[in-house]
Amino acid sequence: MALAISALIAVPWLWQDLVPCEWLGVAAALLVLSHLRGWRGEALVLAAAALALATAFHWSPEVLADSVGTSYAIGLAFTVPIVLWDAMRLSLPFWFVGRTVTDPRNAWLPAALVAVASEAFVTSVFPWKLGYSQIAWPALIQSVDLLGPEAATFVLYAHAGVIVLVVEMIRRRLSGTGGRPWTAIGLAAVAVCVANLAYGGWALQTWSARMAAAPKLSVALVQVDPSQEGATETLQRVTKEACEQHAGAFDLICWPECSGGSYEEALTSFADSQQVYDQSREPLRGLRPLADPESPLLFGGKIYRGYPERPTDLYQSAILVDGSERIIGRYHKRHLMPFGEYVPGCDWMPEIRHYFPMDDNLDVGPDANVLSLGDKARLGVMLCYEDMVPSAAESLVDNSANVLLSLINGSSFKATLTLLQHRLLSQLRAVENRRCLLRCAATGETCVVSPLGTIPARLPLHVEDVLVAEVPLLDARTVASRIGQTFPIVCGGLAIAIALESWRRHRRGV
Repeated sequence: MALAISALIAVPWLWQDLVPCEWLGVAAALLVLSHLRGWRGEALVLAAAALALATAFHWSPEVLADSVGTSYAIGLAFTVPIVLWDAMRLSLPFWFVGRTVTDPRNAWLPAALVAVASEAFVTSVFPWKLGYSQIAWPALIQSVDLLGPEAATFVLYAHAGVIVLVVEMIRRRLSGTGGRPWTAIGLAAVAVCVANLAYGGWALQTWSARMAAAPKLSVALVQVDPSQEGATETLQRVTKEACEQHAGAFDLICWPECSGGSYEEALTSFADSQQVYDQSREPLRGLRPLADPESPLLFGGKIYRGYPERPTDLYQSAILVDGSERIIGRYHKRHLMPFGEYVPGCDWMPEIRHYFPMDDNLDVGPDANVLSLGDKARLGVMLCYEDMVPSAAESLVDNSANVLLSLINGSSFKATLTLLQHRLLSQLRAVENRRCLLRCAATGETCVVSPLGTIPARLPLHVEDVLVAEVPLLDARTVASRIGQTFPIVCGGLAIAIALESWRRHRRGV
């Protein structure tokens, strides 16, 4: 049973259209509630969770090793504790109901409360949420604009609760068990699923109309791997070809993360080649991204302060350049990628750093700086790992961004599934904030994510090409962006209340 449950939970992460498998996996775990109690049951739950995550993210050791230039053995050694930590987070809801609930029909709600709270407040190296497995069916995930990304997980548990209720009703009828075949909490699962589906249908129709009426931004997203030899020339060539084919200039051209050089903060323009050389550093010293651009260009590079050889501050940055090559905006990355741009835990165990050599010691960006494209758009830019962090996008929308963009390197991610899952973990940012999310990636997945969470345009992985699109600019604030983490806090409070009541009942021998 544990093997079957772990397989069901892992399957939608491998084939994203198989959404109901996640419901079945969670429902099966709740149906065997009596076997979740005690240390043996809890150990089995942890083993099943670890197996599910190891299957879903089986590429992790190789990618972790490749991204920092170390061996597979070291990548595996660091992947194991990450998977076990995440497995504990996945196991918490089932451990909780195993100790507090006796009737499987009532288990979905306490489990959902704990799942929501743990996803919001238990740190994870790669911030996945179980509800992301529902994204392939857009009607199911529209409510995240009300309650935040954890709402998708809550609804997932409600679907599992409906399955448990139906199975238990059939079992009781066949066995002739007396009493009501349903419970109020079981019926609440049905109500949640119906309400969520109704809201999803309404939201899809309403926001589609708003998108059609909104002003548009024409963009060209250039997918070229900057780590390849001659990448700059390829970026320039592909961009110029796209401009020649397009009738008129684009409102914005985007290049991936790491497609530019490393420039001094005092540099204000790329028009003077000598000045660019004097105010930059290796590698790619003196790189002038695009001479005489026909359209504004947003690209990824580095910005430093101090001496080029030993800068006092060094940021992974997005740089916005206008048609005269003047720098009109910069954004510094605020959420660095674990093991790629910093090593978690090295403050406590400095020796870990020796296993993950870094080319540069990067600093954390100070604020959520929105880049203004004149009166055309206000760009909320994220860099690679950041598009998986809900608070990163939310803070940019708080600062008036009306479109979200993510510049991504990911050239060390060779496996197709890795690139697709990165997109999957970022996709809800568009729905949570009702903004279009433009992903410009080195090797993929370069795509447009609509405010509905759908993908109307994308490029194939690992090709050199340009994705041209017109995307809506929306300004409305969602309920989720206003209330922040209120929903997880309420869920956590209710879970604590359930735990206290269970403890009191146990003391009284009830």
